[in-house]
Amino acid sequence: MDVFAALEERVEKLITAYRELQARVGRLEEENAKLRAGDQASSQLTSRVAELESERGEVRLRLEKLLKGLDALEL
Repeated sequence: MDVFAALEERVEKLITAYRELQARVGRLEEENAKLRAGDQASSQLTSRVAELESERGEVRLRLEKLLKGLDALEL
């Protein structure tokens, strides 16, 4: 009977270890999904910043043209 008890104990330990491993894998998958979502958000923010910088450059050029036009009128 001791052989069966030892075998049963080993099986129970394996089941427990397997469940813990599955839980850990689940947590890591969730963390990975969050990190990937953060990467996507970061790339979206980077592209938005690039758009805004481009718009700022266009506005700057327009303002410079307007200021030159005003300077020409004052002369």
